Amino acid sequence: MKSVKPEILVIAIGPGDPGLLTVQAADILQSSRCALFLRTGRHPVADWLTEKSIPFSTLDSFYSQYDDFDRMHQAMAAFLWNSARHEKIGFCVMDPSSDGAVLSLKELCPPEGSLRILAGVSASSACLSSLPVSVLPGSSLQCCTAASLLLSAPDPSLPMLITELDSSLLAGDVKLKLSDSYPDEAVVCFFPPASVSPRPVRSIPLYLLDSQKEYDHTAAVFLPGIDPLHRTRFTFRDLSWIVSRLRAPDGCPWDRIQTHESLRPYMVEEAWEAVSAIEEENWDHLADELGDVLFQVFIHASIGESYDEFTMTDVLSQICQKMIRRHPHVFQHASAETAREISEGWERMKRTETGSKTLGESLDDVSPGLPSRKYAIKVNKKLCQIPALRRPPEMIASEIRQLSSSLLNGSSLRSENLMSLLMLCTELCYRTDQDAEILLHQEVDRVKHAWQKAERQLLQAGFSLENLTLSDLQAALIKAQSDHDL
Repeated sequence: MKSVKPEILVIAIGPGDPGLLTVQAADILQSSRCALFLRTGRHPVADWLTEKSIPFSTLDSFYSQYDDFDRMHQAMAAFLWNSARHEKIGFCVMDPSSDGAVLSLKELCPPEGSLRILAGVSASSACLSSLPVSVLPGSSLQCCTAASLLLSAPDPSLPMLITELDSSLLAGDVKLKLSDSYPDEAVVCFFPPASVSPRPVRSIPLYLLDSQKEYDHTAAVFLPGIDPLHRTRFTFRDLSWIVSRLRAPDGCPWDRIQTHESLRPYMVEEAWEAVSAIEEENWDHLADELGDVLFQVFIHASIGESYDEFTMTDVLSQICQKMIRRHPHVFQHASAETAREISEGWERMKRTETGSKTLGESLDDVSPGLPSRKYAIKVNKKLCQIPALRRPPEMIASEIRQLSSSLLNGSSLRSENLMSLLMLCTELCYRTDQDAEILLHQEVDRVKHAWQKAERQLLQAGFSLENLTLSDLQAALIKAQSDHDL
């Protein structure tokens, strides 16, 4: 067969009713000017074409060949462009603006190829015109196919129309996706498969979305927007709105006057409470505390935006760029097999970013505003880039023993020796993959709980703490600790 210039005409055949075909589309379909391919024969226009004895083919076989929609759309497009090398192709889809195969046709269009698209009545227009509620212009309607919804982050504050609910399985996936933001009892408008206008519609609770009698690619569902004050599940957009509302002129007096400096203790406090929840292995508590940490991020971004310093987009952009840049073994073609190689690569990249040419210069990259133990940990980490300074734990422990015996000079504490001892203990923790900050925090918690238990036991036994000797208190503490271990 003679090869011709590949030419494809995409024809919008609308949401179902052949009466909604445009005059232009109906004329082309009946003219036999191109070989017609319907994306699916499960469309009412297929029956209309059959009644008029208009020949056509379908791409229904592709649905059983692929589990992944992206791969299926690419295969459809490749097939159509190959067919177009022999004859002009008319590709009929419900809505070209949302059809994945049409998008693939654009991406795979050969340099000499021609792709034209005839617009028509969209599925969204047909459904929205049949709604029992009004969707006002400017209400920021979200419109997407069921397949694309699963890969997106919808905003439950805005009304949303979801088209192409072509199976109960897909409807179930959509329901699960929506249930993360909407209550199960939320009333939605379901459009069952239909080939007539106006579209039939019925109100159902969200949890019944995958329990309807029929589905096909003309089925759809509409959800009204629900403002955050009437929901129990929320999104990043909701938190941004809440923070903006709190810091508005008529918002919360406390939140309005906060600054980056005034919020410093809360950032540290919330981070440590999250660490505590991790140590407790209490995941509900961790989710709660991470929310507090996230609130700190959002309120700092709000303050930054109000003073034209930075925005949340700047925060997200900085961390995304940094993660992509510092993971070339994931996002580029570099290789790294071990955690040590990755860590060393990070250090090299950080030096490049900060302009530090030597190890000594890179020590200035460690913020002196850190808590002292964390400050020591980070300095130790940088120093251990030098192989000779990666001392074995035994050598560090031996130095600690020697230094401990010389802490006191008579009755006076040698502060320089104590400082060295603290630094050595931090180094020992780092060389054994321990975090000195967390270890000390855990030990303080242990001592606190042990003394609280010992005190209760002593008071219950009728003792006065003020009259007990050090030996008595130590014995009570040992007993409380042994009871805890049991």
